[in-house]
Amino acid sequence: MRAMARRATEHWADIVAEAEQAGVSHAQVALKHRVSLSTLRYHVYKARRSGASKPSAPRLLPIRVDADATVLEAQVGAVRLRFAEGCNPSYVAAVLSALSNAPC
Repeated sequence: MRAMARRATEHWADIVAEAEQAGVSHAQVALKHRVSLSTLRYHVYKARRSGASKPSAPRLLPIRVDADATVLEAQVGAVRLRFAEGCNPSYVAAVLSALSNAPC
């Protein structure tokens, strides 16, 4: 795949992932990214048909530091996980990978 086409695919994958989040309307996402609603819906439905509506890699949320401990939070779809400071990174990667590939 050419670099430009790959970049466009990744660009739309990010927008589709945002549009598929709970509580977000397609119209809001289309307006935010300055694309037509019909074009956004085309890419959403195309991703659903191909099974690619999920991001290819888990997205990590920012690390939050509080007075008690440092935690890493990660979200895969609607599942949010918290890992304690010092947790083995390989374990975290394995759990997130398994969740992102799990059939729903």
